[in-house]
Amino acid sequence: MVKKLLRHKTFWVMVITCAGMALGLLVRVLLIPKRFGFTATADELITALTIVLVVDTIVREGAKFSLVPLFVTRGQEMTHTQYRRFTNSLLFFFISVGFGIFVLIELLAPWIVGGLLRKSTANVQSGTVLLRLFAPLIIFGCGSTVLGAFLNSRQHFKTVALRNALPAGVAAIVFLLLWNAQNLENWVAIAYTAGFFAYFGWLGIGAYRTGHRYEYTGISLDTLRSLKNTVTLPTLGFAVRQVVNRLLVEIYLVSQLGQGAITLYKCAFQIFSALQTLIGISIATTGLPDMATHNAADDKQELGRTIGRNARTAVIIGFPVTLFMLIFHNKISWLLYGRGELDDASIKLIGQLLFWLSTGMIFSCLIPVLNAGLYAQKAYQFVFANMVTMAALNFAIAYGLIQTWWILGVALSIAITALLAVGNLTYLLRRTRVSWL
Repeated sequence: MVKKLLRHKTFWVMVITCAGMALGLLVRVLLIPKRFGFTATADELITALTIVLVVDTIVREGAKFSLVPLFVTRGQEMTHTQYRRFTNSLLFFFISVGFGIFVLIELLAPWIVGGLLRKSTANVQSGTVLLRLFAPLIIFGCGSTVLGAFLNSRQHFKTVALRNALPAGVAAIVFLLLWNAQNLENWVAIAYTAGFFAYFGWLGIGAYRTGHRYEYTGISLDTLRSLKNTVTLPTLGFAVRQVVNRLLVEIYLVSQLGQGAITLYKCAFQIFSALQTLIGISIATTGLPDMATHNAADDKQELGRTIGRNARTAVIIGFPVTLFMLIFHNKISWLLYGRGELDDASIKLIGQLLFWLSTGMIFSCLIPVLNAGLYAQKAYQFVFANMVTMAALNFAIAYGLIQTWWILGVALSIAITALLAVGNLTYLLRRTRVSWL
């Protein structure tokens, strides 16, 4: 049984993803609050990093699950030369898009930061400098999206799974080497950009080892039409969801609760998000190529069984994690922050945030697994509809609860929205004649 588990692709993806998540938590949950405290500087750093990661997530998540089925089908239909040119055209197109977004952020940085922090005590000018230092990572993130989807379509999951480890790892080294340096926050921003560049290079080497060769290739009208049909709606859906959830709720609404509120909330949310990514995204990523193959063969029954099997795996893994978080949320908070300079009230509040976020852990893990079933069928209109609906509900619930439950209302809104999303995705899958239950 142990040998079978060690050979399973999902296991090793989860191990590598776990290492990356641990490094990400080390930087964003421990090092930033321990070095800067719950101060305006910490809020500025977290805000700038969140903005660029939101843009990266929109491109990556909007295209990643859409591109994998496209790579699978085109790989079966095209000759080796045609497929190589197709892949290269996508790669250079996405890099160009990333460069355009980078220039746009550089130009609009003061207005973006000022709009999000206009009711906060944070310094808009300092936040603008940080955002401009973070912005170049979007170029490499866009290129990594294509290379990652290409490698996932060939089931080279372990190579792609290092995404979370390299940027956070470089930032952690900078923290440890320059702990007492002035303007450390600027060096952290540069380190994240360097980490994204290193990851892009790592994926490029991985793709080369599979036999892929690089040459500049312009994108054809046929490829643009394929992108329009496969990427547009999911990307728009992710854009709405990320802007609403990560910027309007977690930055704009939370920033109004006082100095350090953004950093405090993120300390709890990043732990929850890391666990959800480790379980749900890992299972969805490794299961998508097989589901896309079942859909290509028009085998709805086998597709439903695969989704159900992946969903059960998410529940089996997620249940003990949820139970552990619900029981030991206070101890986790004190273990992470109890020996620092943070006050007892803040540490206790982080524990309470972890509790309410954890109530929706299982449902949050199921969301990407069920979403993958829609991606495999290229039912992008349903993907878009679910994301937009859930984003609107999350904002409405968070806005309502924050009036009475303060920052805890934001955490509870995540759990409630996750429950509603699972029900909605189950309904949408049934509309495609697929049942996972």
